[in-house]
Amino acid sequence: MSVQRFDVWASKHVEHCQLHMLKDAVIGVDASYYLNLRLNANNEEPLKHALGGQPFTFKRMVEEDITFLRQNGITLIFVFDGLDYVNKNLRTSQLAASRRVQDDAWHAYLNGDSKRTVTDFGKATYDVDTTARALQKLLAENNVEYMVAPYSATAQLSYLLALEDQFIDAVMGSTECFLFGVDRVVTDFNKNDSTLGLVSRATCEGILKADKDLLRDAQILLGTSFTPTFPILEAMATTKLTGIVDAVALLKGFGNSVIQLCNYHRENALVQNLKYADRYKKAIMTIRHHVVMDKTGVVAPLHFEEAPGDVHAFVGQRLPEELFFYLSKGMLAPEIPNWLTSGEIVLSLPGGVLDSEPYRRLVIELLNPFRSEALKILAESLNYYYQSRVIKVTPWVNQDTSNLTIEIRYAPAMKQKLAQWKVRGAHIESVVGKGEDASLFLPCLRSLKDSGFAKETITKDKVEHPALRTADEVVVNAIFRYLQVRGYVDDQHNLTTWGKALEAALEVADEEYTIVGIEMLRMGLFTGNFASGDPVSKTDKDHDRKVNTNLISKIACLSRIQHKSMGFVGPLDRQLLTFAWKITAVRTTLRDLLETILTSMFLNGDANRDREDWIALIQKLPFASDNGSGNGIAVKTYLDAVSEEPEVTEALKTSIKQQEGKYNWFAQLRGSGTLTKSLDRAWKIWDAVYAATQVPGTDVKEAKLFSEVNEWLTPRR
Repeated sequence: MSVQRFDVWASKHVEHCQLHMLKDAVIGVDASYYLNLRLNANNEEPLKHALGGQPFTFKRMVEEDITFLRQNGITLIFVFDGLDYVNKNLRTSQLAASRRVQDDAWHAYLNGDSKRTVTDFGKATYDVDTTARALQKLLAENNVEYMVAPYSATAQLSYLLALEDQFIDAVMGSTECFLFGVDRVVTDFNKNDSTLGLVSRATCEGILKADKDLLRDAQILLGTSFTPTFPILEAMATTKLTGIVDAVALLKGFGNSVIQLCNYHRENALVQNLKYADRYKKAIMTIRHHVVMDKTGVVAPLHFEEAPGDVHAFVGQRLPEELFFYLSKGMLAPEIPNWLTSGEIVLSLPGGVLDSEPYRRLVIELLNPFRSEALKILAESLNYYYQSRVIKVTPWVNQDTSNLTIEIRYAPAMKQKLAQWKVRGAHIESVVGKGEDASLFLPCLRSLKDSGFAKETITKDKVEHPALRTADEVVVNAIFRYLQVRGYVDDQHNLTTWGKALEAALEVADEEYTIVGIEMLRMGLFTGNFASGDPVSKTDKDHDRKVNTNLISKIACLSRIQHKSMGFVGPLDRQLLTFAWKITAVRTTLRDLLETILTSMFLNGDANRDREDWIALIQKLPFASDNGSGNGIAVKTYLDAVSEEPEVTEALKTSIKQQEGKYNWFAQLRGSGTLTKSLDRAWKIWDAVYAATQVPGTDVKEAKLFSEVNEWLTPRR
């Protein structure tokens, strides 16, 4: 048994109205609620947990929703959660339960129980936070407005709804909106009968025979983003399904008072440990005086005139208003500001990942210098309090990380040397003109091969302020600075050995995941071992094939499989899933770093703040979405099939790729195009990474292995 969430109870009391009644209306959408609805309440793609990356149905689902509502005259504005507020109730138990059920699914898969595999994966919870950037990118591409709240999206939406000039007409979100005084929430819409689902607070109060304060307190006891579930309710749930009716009854037994209820159970160890009465009081204050961004861009508590002077104690440390503005545009994700304000980097283990030494070493240790660089760059643009912060690292595993603590004041200075990059005007045109594709990394690297140009990029004299005005000027200089921070460019703005290696790789595949791949190559993450770290047994008769296939399929995970907008039905591979999550960890870290560089340029006054192209500017940044393990699986399956035959011929390769004869089962991996397209993507990223290993001076530890594997792969492609 478990404690039933209030949303589940409320879903039984949904009212429906015809969409045409909301024609010309604007609906504010809680982005996290929407993502949870589409990725967790919808089981169209249960194996998304087994592949990692962005679900295949994601883009179609979002665009269908946007198109459908536009056709009905409804406008959407999405609001994303911002910084974590003090005492935010983290979803640790939910994510732990999801990991357990995914472990069960993998166990069923290894035992050949396909039905149980799909069922168990379908029970898992998709971590919607990993999809926020991808959704923002998709919204921008479809001209849908969005913003990121200073803290809670629910609080921000309630503020927008209450404005006299009706910024929005309705809210689509969870019943936590009731806590902020919203009278009714949109739960979902039905494309088949063109209706909208609504839950009314008044209806809930009537059924429960509770006034608004009693309903609020019952919701809080049941568990919200602001409070954990009251321990007595959890104890009741061990013998029966427990929900909002029980919470209301419990409160009525104590004069509708949470404080009296807590006082009665003051000897209960869990109530004591949680300090539940204090948590409740802070939750009430957090809700009443939550910090939002008003219509003029000012960030302030709700009911400002009545707010106490210590709002920071129950919401969060005050950050510069300008930083909240950049956060609201999605220029900077909440993670790094969260680390600065909380003094802690909390690392968690994704569901399905093999908790192995190589994975721990990457996420906990190898990526820590990247985090230190990002924190330093952002802190140098803020006041001294943040420049002197000490940030500890807290991983999911019991490990001493005191040596990883980041003392920002002692981290190498960045601001002065990065400020020298103020390339503009005709110089920018010469850089941008070198790029045939959307990526600007390759033209930036190419331009610095000209020693004369490289010297001119070092700005020593004062220039017109702000120096950078156009979107190209801003993005190109952000990339130049990124290249210097990551050691691809030296202090004289010349390419380093790794800069030359990155250029060589991008000349082969001018893709953002080539950059991710080269970072992983530098960290020594590409080996012939399994992703768990276990080597292929020397006594294995297929030792060489397995080593080769391991390395190639890992690199193939950098690219995306060609696949229809539907659930995956091919083979699964937990080793490759684990490696795909390594790619995700590196990708998100690189995006965080690039975002802090861009944000610091505005905070320091290097770039013009008076602009209207914020969203377009941000969409020029790479590393926004994941590809998962799908193409790694396709490559591994293909290479295994080729290796089953005594002789590799062109006819054999064609037969496999076209799913002929005994290979017709391979059509599962075909997707919407041909398997050849997916494989070609994999070969291209392989060639790019391989090219980098051949650049003199890189001293890649596995260079010899790469050469041997490349020779093995050539006739099999």
